[in-house]
Amino acid sequence: MKRAMVLIAASGCLALLASCTHHKVETDSRVELAPVEVKPIHIVLDVNIKIQEELKKKFEKDDEIAKSISDAEAEEALKKYLEGGK
Repeated sequence: MKRAMVLIAASGCLALLASCTHHKVETDSRVELAPVEVKPIHIVLDVNIKIQEELKKKFEKDDEIAKSISDAEAEEALKKYLEGGK
């Protein structure tokens, strides 16, 4: 029994000493960046705008003609077209 008490006391002292230790970890992290090469980007956006303007010019005359024709004239022209196809 006396031996068990000494063993318990010794393990208690070891646990007490182990809990009082101090650990210090030093780290040194460095990140090096390689030089970044920046190149210009050429983007052409006016292609669609130019095409749209050309189409607008092309169909402008057709629009003016369509606006000047009345509904009755359009129906008559459609009937003539359909009759000519038969």
